[in-house]
Amino acid sequence: MYSQNQLVTTNSNPAPAIAGMLRSVPANTLLSTAFDARGKLPLSESLGFFQDAIGGEFVAGARYLLSGSPGGGKSRLATQICLDLGQQDIPSLTILTEEAPSQMKRRAQQMTSDWTPVNIARALAHVHVDHNVFDVTTLPDFFMRQVLSPGGIYHGVRLIVLDSIQGQGLASSATKSYAKVLDFARMCEEHGITTILLCHQTKRGDLAGPKSLEHSVDTSLILRRAMQYSLLAVRKNRYGPPLLQPMPLRFDPVTIRLEPAPHCEARPAMARTFAGAGTGELELQAAVTVPGDGARGRMTAPGLPRREIEQLVSCISQMKDMDFGDLNYSINCRLPGTGQYYPILGLPLCIALIGSYLQKSVPQHNIYIGEIDLFRNVRSIAPAISQALKAALDAGDIAAPVTLFVHPTSAAEFTPSESVQIISCRTLEEAVFQTWPDLR
Repeated sequence: MYSQNQLVTTNSNPAPAIAGMLRSVPANTLLSTAFDARGKLPLSESLGFFQDAIGGEFVAGARYLLSGSPGGGKSRLATQICLDLGQQDIPSLTILTEEAPSQMKRRAQQMTSDWTPVNIARALAHVHVDHNVFDVTTLPDFFMRQVLSPGGIYHGVRLIVLDSIQGQGLASSATKSYAKVLDFARMCEEHGITTILLCHQTKRGDLAGPKSLEHSVDTSLILRRAMQYSLLAVRKNRYGPPLLQPMPLRFDPVTIRLEPAPHCEARPAMARTFAGAGTGELELQAAVTVPGDGARGRMTAPGLPRREIEQLVSCISQMKDMDFGDLNYSINCRLPGTGQYYPILGLPLCIALIGSYLQKSVPQHNIYIGEIDLFRNVRSIAPAISQALKAALDAGDIAAPVTLFVHPTSAAEFTPSESVQIISCRTLEEAVFQTWPDLR
């Protein structure tokens, strides 16, 4: 059970002060209920972004579910937290069901490569590792023998990380096995031990497990991969507000520790294009967000063909390290005078979606023109549009400077100048890397 410093009655409980004013305090009411003041596990400033995401405090005894696709950074973040606590002489245990302890050791050594030898030794000495749990149904028994028992190997740990729930190929339909995992987490909670349960996600962005898994934890976090970034969101949080607008993070290239990504404010993105004579410039605005708790992603694109947009989203999701899962997509575009959607809007629309997903702004002087096919190739533009664009540039109808992104065949039709730069791109990936070179 909780120790006295974890379950206390504080001044925020008005019962003692009001008891004298009432003849008797009603039983089984909030007035007579003891205030549950949980302790916390202190984290350093380097993990301030994580504390901000979960509501300000890493709560002792809380159950955290950390899900995401491979490569999103779940194991790295968990190891980073363990090392941070270890540097403060707070012991933790990581139960490995997928990788060997030597792999975690290698990751920990790289994460601490800029620490002093004394701090490295202190941190590693407090991070316990076990890889002998071959069946998650044995976790409650493991907890009783190895953690709760005074003679247990891991008695006294304050944090337990399970990496991961599905490490032995646990199917979503194995409800009894998942129930044992939740029993284990509840036992940890009863004794003030914080748990982080790492969980896989399906290709659609759903948890690889029953719905009861997310309902039974205190906080549900999601790490999605986006190029060199990881996007952290909180769908459910009993200790603070949810974080539905993803927080962009990046891996330090040397230490591989997660840290806030620079210059990545959460905002929609806009990409410019040119649709021909009589229409001129157009703006395509897009916003990508994480759905609310329990909600599925939805698409809002007034006046645009839904099937065309879904096809473009599917193309983006096939790009390396682009985890376009079950998200919300809001798109706004003023169509040409005919009200018809033109395929050449595909490239600027993809750039706007990716920019919002990465939470990176698109340079306002860029103009994107081109259809995107199923292979993510950029198609050349029609001669009529090229002629109209050249005329608009010569007449000064388009404010300089201008950087034009088109297929190489179309790029050859334009003459570069001090005010007009021509970028040829055969694929969507080339257009993305030319727009944001730091993603390479």
